[in-house]
Amino acid sequence: MPVSVPAWLESLEEAFADSGHQLYIVGGAIRDELLGRKVGEWDLATDAKPSEVEKILRQKTKKIGLIGKRFGTVTADLNGNAIEITTFRGESYEEHSRKPTVEFGNSINEDLSRRDFTINAIAYDLRFNRVIDNHNGEQDLKARVIRAVGDPESRFREDPLRMLRAIRFAVTLDFEIEHNTFQAINLERERFAILSVERISQEMDKILLSPKPSRGIDLLVESGLINYILPELIPCIDLEFDPAEHKDIYSHILQVLDQTPAKLELRWCALLHDIAKPLTRQKIGGEYHFLGHEVVGARLTKDILRRLKYGNEFIDYLSKLVYLHQRIPNNDGHWTDGAVRRFVRDANQTLEDLFTFAEADSTGGNERKLEKYKQMRAELRDRIVELEKQAEIAKIHSPLDGEELMKIFHRPAGVWIKPIKEHLLQLVLDNQLDQEDKLAAEQIARQLMRQ
Repeated sequence: MPVSVPAWLESLEEAFADSGHQLYIVGGAIRDELLGRKVGEWDLATDAKPSEVEKILRQKTKKIGLIGKRFGTVTADLNGNAIEITTFRGESYEEHSRKPTVEFGNSINEDLSRRDFTINAIAYDLRFNRVIDNHNGEQDLKARVIRAVGDPESRFREDPLRMLRAIRFAVTLDFEIEHNTFQAINLERERFAILSVERISQEMDKILLSPKPSRGIDLLVESGLINYILPELIPCIDLEFDPAEHKDIYSHILQVLDQTPAKLELRWCALLHDIAKPLTRQKIGGEYHFLGHEVVGARLTKDILRRLKYGNEFIDYLSKLVYLHQRIPNNDGHWTDGAVRRFVRDANQTLEDLFTFAEADSTGGNERKLEKYKQMRAELRDRIVELEKQAEIAKIHSPLDGEELMKIFHRPAGVWIKPIKEHLLQLVLDNQLDQEDKLAAEQIARQLMRQ
């Protein structure tokens, strides 16, 4: 496969060569380049130590990031291009440690042999313009396969996050996970427990924002990793119904997940909106009901997202979405104007997301019902727009109130005020007078008084 190297990167390679060092395109950058995908960030590998990398970059740009320097990584913005340069290395966890240990390597071949998957173990030698592929990564790219480099169990023991990354790559690239690699996830999944939740959350977000997030959740369930990330989902999977009595909750969650636009708040809402149904299920009059599942679900949402260490603002927004997600579907078309206004006030900044989610949450095989719900959502939205217009109209007023008119004409209150105010108001409603233009309003009022 051909590799297109931009001129700025060739210039950077020359700077490394002048300093006696090698520079290679690696990881996601060469993978995406070979797949014909847009490269978002250029991953590069070198034999230069981090301090030497920083020194070379200082000659090229002032925009340098050193947060990962002690782990061997220096980032930079070079002519508007995001680059990440990492010293040849291997990375692994101690038996019970949550923090990886880093060892610097000496060659690109050693560096590639310690990487996670064959499709990420390809390098491009910028000096000699050649692809280095000792693990048949190009072949797996063509076959659309995620395969661990070497022994998969060893790869996952070295860094258990790779188990989640395998699933993330499978769903974001639409690849299959090779059988032995997937089996190794099942065998090594207990190692997953040592990971920091921050690293897990980052991968989960990427899975949820993928083109078909339901496949990612299915793989998490099938691999058993869901037990360490979202155990609250498991009761939804195991909850059995007669199909004639109620639709399967887990299948519904996955369907809604795929129907929801790729916005993180909406995708998390799809995953969590019915998570409390197993806790609230009861049969009343021969039918299943889940009274208050949105209330319990909102509390569970806060607990889950706090455990995964999301920010407070995100947690509050998501719990509000889950809490209110039933409001629009529960609209029977008979809400009073006051009820509509209360809903808008309660929804506040979540209003648009609630309408978007309500559309995604409308599932089932009864086309007449789906069309009815769609029409009711449209009618509710129209009512909200109309009430907002009325509220804006209600705010329109005469530029001059009674007190101001009495001061202008030095007269006490009386019936003379009302016709002047009404005349001024009509001019404002007809866009012939700005309601803030008191000077023009006073001139018109004086003309009226002279008549």
